[in-house]
Amino acid sequence: MTSIASREPVIWWIFGEPFHAGPTVVCICAVIITRVIIGLQAKGKAQWTLDIAITALCLLVATLWVQAQELELLAAGITGIGVGSLGAGIIGIAKGAVGTKVRAGMNAFWDAFNGPTSPR
Repeated sequence: MTSIASREPVIWWIFGEPFHAGPTVVCICAVIITRVIIGLQAKGKAQWTLDIAITALCLLVATLWVQAQELELLAAGITGIGVGSLGAGIIGIAKGAVGTKVRAGMNAFWDAFNGPTSPR
C-alpha cells in the first residue's frame, strides 16, 4: 500500500497575500510558548492584559519577518523564540529607532528653517 505525498509546500492566502503555512505555524507556536513561559515565571501580580497585547505584537512582528525573509522551519522557530523573548523590548527598540530619526528630522527642519543668517 502506498500513500500519495506532495513535495509542494502548502500555501495559504490571507488578505490577498500568499504565505507558506509550515514556517508560519511554527513561528506562531514558538512565540506563544515563549510568551507563556515568560508570563508564568513573572513574579508579583500577573498583568495578563499587557502580556496578551505584547504577545499579539510579537506574533505580528515574527510572522511578518518569517514571511518577508521566506524562512525555513528551523529558522522560523528560532525567530519566533527570539521575538517572543524580546517581548516589550520590541517597543523599546522601535521607539529608539524612530526617536533617533524624528530628532534628526526635527534638527534638520530647524536648521533649514532658521537658514544662514547674513550680517547686515
